[in-house]
Amino acid sequence: MGENRRTSDIEGRRWQVERRSDELTTYYFLRSTFKIGSEMSNYRKFCYWTDFRGLEKAKEEFGGRGIPLGGEDRIPCRVLRSSSEAGFVAPQAWNGFCKRRTSWQRKSKMAEKFLFVAGSPLSLPGFENPIVIEESAFVPPRLPTSDEIFALTRSEEYRKRRPAEWDKPDPYEEDFYKRWFGRNRTNESFDFGKMLLSHSANHANFIDPKFFVAIDGAPVPYSISDSIHVCSSCLEFFNILGEGWPLKYVVPCIGAVQFARLPADRYLKVITDRREGTEALF
Repeated sequence: MGENRRTSDIEGRRWQVERRSDELTTYYFLRSTFKIGSEMSNYRKFCYWTDFRGLEKAKEEFGGRGIPLGGEDRIPCRVLRSSSEAGFVAPQAWNGFCKRRTSWQRKSKMAEKFLFVAGSPLSLPGFENPIVIEESAFVPPRLPTSDEIFALTRSEEYRKRRPAEWDKPDPYEEDFYKRWFGRNRTNESFDFGKMLLSHSANHANFIDPKFFVAIDGAPVPYSISDSIHVCSSCLEFFNILGEGWPLKYVVPCIGAVQFARLPADRYLKVITDRREGTEALF
């Protein structure tokens, strides 16, 4: 079995080239960097959007259990650390370190709400349907070509929902990605414009999915690239984007890898809805 795993890993890292008619499409790889393993055994988070009154009730319940509760007012994804038993994200956090990248939240129905995240479910009225984030062994059936990445960003629904701030990166962001790229992708050239396009296409795929798997006839969208080529994965983790899908598979962005200590290049399962009729998805 170990030999099969090693062979699969080697085969999965081979670049594949697809020719269609006279057109040479972009290189893409399947199972390229996506990891399967037990490094996050039993990881699970329960996430709830609530108002200030609901937050106070949640604090009271966890305080009664003797569990310390930390607040986050700068980097939303930090509440996803496996070491954190419970915590909350204040509204101002979405205007913090990742201000441009999380601008989608400030334009959403979740603006001004608090996000409560815990390692165990709440048993309070109004907290019956959490967003559940857990480990998975998912590997995408395929990833988009460069042409398909561009096509994703032409989606009308994506363009309608996109905040104006999203397309205006600060110079420090390029430096941040360039330094990370230099440390971790020594065999690839850095192209910030190409990276930003991939970031946009990834969000678009959760708004208007073109890359998904079908489970019991229902679309299950997934992140279209590895951690460096996706951005603000907290938007998908916390149902700010992709909220209409009962299930989705999300790769942590580099920010979530660095600040929440989630594993790079690995899909996590995000379960949105366990109501009657959706059981087959899980």
